[in-house]
Amino acid sequence: MDKPTYEALERQIIAQKETIKNLSQDEQQMHQFLDSVPKNVKIIELITEGNEDVKDYYYRYVNESFTELVGKTKSQLIGKRYKELFEPVDWYWLEIYNEIARKGISINYKNKKSTNGKYYEIFAWEIQKNLIAVIFADITERKLKELQFLKDKETAEKNDRIKNDFISNLSHEIRTPMNGILGFTKFLNDPDLAEGKRKHYISIIQNSGHQLLRTIDDLIEISKITSNQVKVIENEVCLNNLLLELFTVFDLKAKENNTPLYLRKGLSDKESFILTDAAKLNNILSNLLENALKFTTEGSIEFGYKKTDEHLELYVKDTGVGIKTSRQNSIFERFTQEEKEIKKQFGGLGLGLSIAKENTKLIGGKITLKSKKGEGATFFVTIPYTPTQYKLATDTSEQTIEDNSKHHYKILVAEDEEINYLYMEILLKDKINLDCIIIHAKDGEEAVSICNTQPEIDVVLMDLKMPNMNGFEALRLIKKKRSKLPIVAQTAFSSAEDIEKIKAAGFDDYISKPISEEALTAALERTRKRKEKNTLK
Repeated sequence: MDKPTYEALERQIIAQKETIKNLSQDEQQMHQFLDSVPKNVKIIELITEGNEDVKDYYYRYVNESFTELVGKTKSQLIGKRYKELFEPVDWYWLEIYNEIARKGISINYKNKKSTNGKYYEIFAWEIQKNLIAVIFADITERKLKELQFLKDKETAEKNDRIKNDFISNLSHEIRTPMNGILGFTKFLNDPDLAEGKRKHYISIIQNSGHQLLRTIDDLIEISKITSNQVKVIENEVCLNNLLLELFTVFDLKAKENNTPLYLRKGLSDKESFILTDAAKLNNILSNLLENALKFTTEGSIEFGYKKTDEHLELYVKDTGVGIKTSRQNSIFERFTQEEKEIKKQFGGLGLGLSIAKENTKLIGGKITLKSKKGEGATFFVTIPYTPTQYKLATDTSEQTIEDNSKHHYKILVAEDEEINYLYMEILLKDKINLDCIIIHAKDGEEAVSICNTQPEIDVVLMDLKMPNMNGFEALRLIKKKRSKLPIVAQTAFSSAEDIEKIKAAGFDDYISKPISEEALTAALERTRKRKEKNTLK
């Protein structure tokens, strides 16, 4: 049977009020009637003192519904004072009854919230002097459902606004760098373009490309996090080396902005070997450093760590615009940025801090913020300190190919895209200045054939995604005959899971696309040292 509407209940209550009034002279009849009412009913006699304010009341009558509600029998209630029976005293009800007695009015509340946290529909009136009849229903469950519905509705509307803002911002973040790339590429076709302008336009194109790449990386990362596709892969890592590599990358960016960058290490190299997910930790700190550079136009940036008890407290500190207190709790929310004005000024999807927070949670850490508007911000990343017994490797802080002329490298570049091969050739010969012979294989099959017929090949730079035969299959076949030949994977996939797959396949090293001069130099140096070590055995 359907429940009656509130309006129907209200009509019933009004009718009951008149009935009670008519029966008030015959108490027995009134009690019989009230016992049949399907709501909570009580008749109380007010106790007043001095100024007639209600101090307490007696229960004159209660029906069966009311006894079930409070968990006491009629004999336990009738004739007893309210304050004798219930502790603590709910002054909320006394105030209502006091108002009825003083003003001689009826009170009708819909969805009234009591101090006990419950919601009621209440109808109360004075039968005679200081004698109050109260009919009420506990509607807490219904009210909570209504409130939850309104909350869900508000949340859905908020999410729709956030989604629309995000889509609009995403369009802007993609179109802006694409406009720079396409527009200035067109300008480069001008045969009369001055060399100075040409270099300037090329710089704009490069920066636009990096900006677009960051946007794509953030979208991929947040998509993986949202779909629970991110796995934690713990490895032994030298924290000092990881921070030094980050410093090398971000110091170049900081110098472009004329912003001093400082690194502070809290442990010796040997003590800094820990067990963690290096890729995720790198991602966390990279996002924080990117933010620091973005929002710091004066002063400096400092990052590093210190050991506290059983934890490491990493930090990134800047002297930038800061974050106002009211926004600090929501700064890590997805698809938001501290202020719309800042978003307009500095750009970005507002995903970096959300990604940093999620990755911090995945590695068992906690990220916090200390900031004041206009005075910069300091982000703290606290992670467990899990030292390992890993033996300190050769210092990697100076990863340069020493005496290139002595090695005379013969390098096989397995790459199906001509433009990518040309880029690698320029990097190796013109940028790194490596005295080398470069051989080009356009697919995996050709790479296998060249390695089998040319034993003088020193190292292979292997693209993973190629026609006819991919890089993984080519690796397997090459290693069958030349197990000690260094093969370095070139990959556009740089997640922790992808890197783990590359290592498990047997690649000696890897470099992520887009390939930088520094990354390629470091990879070649590592393979050279590894080859020398194997030769001595």
